[in-house]
Amino acid sequence: MTLEEKIAKLDELADKIEGDVGLEESLKIFEESVELANECLTALNDCKGKLVILQEKVRKLTDEK
Repeated sequence: MTLEEKIAKLDELADKIEGDVGLEESLKIFEESVELANECLTALNDCKGKLVILQEKVRKLTDEK
């Protein structure tokens, strides 16, 4: 599942939990949401790390010229 799909699923789960669901179902939805949010944060942190590396490479290229 892509990051965009995970974010869309989080939106879907948020709408679901705001609906008329019982406590047990709410807990299941919340648990799934927390797991998805963690996966999203991990993906974003990976992207951030890659961006930092690319920025350093670009900086080195521009400094050499």
